[in-house]
Amino acid sequence: MKIGFDAKRAFNNTSGLGNYSRAVIQSMSENFSEENFFLFSPSEKNKTGFSVPANCELILPNGISKSLWRSYGMLNEWNKLQLNIYHGLSNELPFGLNRSKAKKIVTIHDVIFKTHPEFYSVIDRTIYEIKTRHSVANADCIVAVSRQTKNELMKFYRVESEKIKVIYQSVPAHIISTVSSAEKDLVKKKYSLPDNFLLHTGTIERRKNLLTVLKALTRIKNPPALVVCGRETPYLKELKTFLENKKNISVQFIHNSSNIELNSIYSLAYAFIYASLHEGFGIPITEAATHALPVITSADSAMAEAAGDAGILVNPKDEEQIAAAIENLFSDSTLRNKLSDASLMQSRKFLAKNSAQELMNLYREIC
Repeated sequence: MKIGFDAKRAFNNTSGLGNYSRAVIQSMSENFSEENFFLFSPSEKNKTGFSVPANCELILPNGISKSLWRSYGMLNEWNKLQLNIYHGLSNELPFGLNRSKAKKIVTIHDVIFKTHPEFYSVIDRTIYEIKTRHSVANADCIVAVSRQTKNELMKFYRVESEKIKVIYQSVPAHIISTVSSAEKDLVKKKYSLPDNFLLHTGTIERRKNLLTVLKALTRIKNPPALVVCGRETPYLKELKTFLENKKNISVQFIHNSSNIELNSIYSLAYAFIYASLHEGFGIPITEAATHALPVITSADSAMAEAAGDAGILVNPKDEEQIAAAIENLFSDSTLRNKLSDASLMQSRKFLAKNSAQELMNLYREIC
């Protein structure tokens, strides 16, 4: 088969949609080397250092506006290449799809702009709405990264259940479970990490709800230290303002750790917390599971799906409930060990080869 991927995010986004795009492209090329893959990107720029796999061909614009090419012009390339399938990996498909016979698949990661519009500007909500409505209406099949996303697509866009296939996102390739003692020692020293800390990873933004976690920590007599790893946004200022004069809690922010260092940080943590208000799935939870970390997360269906039996589920708006979960986990080693074992078992659901096989089964089915 000739299979095309929207590869813009693979070359331009260091997290989120970029991780998903790279994981799909890498796992498909590694597990199905007999197939022909084409990576469509509107620019030669490579901000992520992603290397094009041996059995993939990079397709770039030729004498046309990059934005117009991605939305309209690339269909000419589809026809020249006689693509069997085009898979939009980041919530969108180009316009003018009637000009190609290729089967169209789109992965929808979330519709948070519908469930929580307060986190988006009017302009962004409008753009996301146009792109999502067009994509789900014109795709031959939709891949949802969680059951929650599938249910929300059915609710907001009246998509039939049979048109949506749930295929979980695999753990990013840079997340590995084996970290040497020497590597961990170096990272612990570099960042002056405490012992037995509580870890949170991901962009430090309002939706991740870290202020409520900080408030929960103030309710604990002897709270564990919290380490927060992620890209900063203006929300960080609000968190630091809250922390002023809060002498009883220890919080450390790390913004520029490398992927290699991140594995060490996961390995050094005692437990993981991810009390986000809403997620399409919750990849940081699966990353933590790879390192056998017990998880405290929101009783939101997508995050509950990601955590499985390894999670202590809480109301993300309830400080007392979050505080109680932290206290229980840090005071009960038996519970911690039980959830750690369950977390490692849960991580096996998110192996790249499994996701790749499910995608290939789908490609073969619709062709």
